[in-house]
Amino acid sequence: MEFTNPKLVINGISTEMNEMILRRHFSAYGEVKHVVVYAKKSIAFVTFVDPSKAQISLQQQHIILGRKVEVRPAKPKVEIGKRKIFVGGLPRSITDEEFKGYFEKFGSIVDAVVIHDKETKRSRGFGFVTYEAEESANLVLRTNFHLLNNKRVEVKKVTPRKEMVPTGFGFPPYYYDPYYQTYFYVFWVPIPGFY
Repeated sequence: MEFTNPKLVINGISTEMNEMILRRHFSAYGEVKHVVVYAKKSIAFVTFVDPSKAQISLQQQHIILGRKVEVRPAKPKVEIGKRKIFVGGLPRSITDEEFKGYFEKFGSIVDAVVIHDKETKRSRGFGFVTYEAEESANLVLRTNFHLLNNKRVEVKKVTPRKEMVPTGFGFPPYYYDPYYQTYFYVFWVPIPGFY
């Protein structure tokens, strides 16, 4: 199988690391297109012009500035919005385990979280589910409402902020996902007495 990912993630770099040092080190394996260094987080990214050169460098042990670093393929960016759903109208008593348990019937889950109030720690009545496959999310979305712990909950597709188009009425509510470091907008507003 042909290796197609030209991007590597380098973990465990020293705080003295910079782009020039990394570029010089990895240029020994092939032409480097792009280097990004986050020295304070001990992580960096190196992108080769030719993916096969990235594969060659993965087969080597790397010691940079006297420190052994971990080099592995960077996860390619994926369309999270197509695999992520919003669930509104959740029972306040629902646990994360119950929430995940219901939705994993539709497919393998990457992440399932009930959003809680930071101060009271109580559920805010909504959550998010991210599936490994888009087909699983689509299976859930075939029906707008599901019965969860004897309560009708609503499911909606989540749209990343960059895909949103202003309507003239402002944007709908959004949720910032720290794992994916992006905002997700949802088209759901609780109606008193409805849920």
